[in-house]
Amino acid sequence: MDDDKIRITLASKEQAVVGESFRVFGIPDECHRCKLYDICMGRLRPGRIYRIVDVRSINLPTPFKCLLTGGNMVPVAVVEDPLIIPLKRRYVVEGMIVTYDASACGCPSVKCPSSSTLPEGARVKIIEIMETRDCNGSKIFIAKAIPMD
Repeated sequence: MDDDKIRITLASKEQAVVGESFRVFGIPDECHRCKLYDICMGRLRPGRIYRIVDVRSINLPTPFKCLLTGGNMVPVAVVEDPLIIPLKRRYVVEGMIVTYDASACGCPSVKCPSSSTLPEGARVKIIEIMETRDCNGSKIFIAKAIPMD
């Protein structure tokens, strides 16, 4: 795990368990008005999955409160879990950085991330090649990838 990919953010006290994962579906309007937005939801991307790798202790007289849920929030260290994406290319090598192209999404047996999760043209690093499929005579690689943003 690269230390530069660890992000410190806030999670509810109940959710703050090492090894647990959560997906950010969207950022509610209430979050944008919160004074803690920059260290909480402002560090996360909609559509992405994050895994908690550390729960940080903080001794404050009053805990952080979420404007949306009213619950207590605690600092956590998270890493972004890889996305599973299809790639329509001649070859793919683990470790290579490519520009995501949604052209493989036309294949009926392929699931693609939404454009809000991974926009076309985004740069991704290939972590693992999971399988290769044939789609209308084209080779489609199914790979785990980490967005470079």
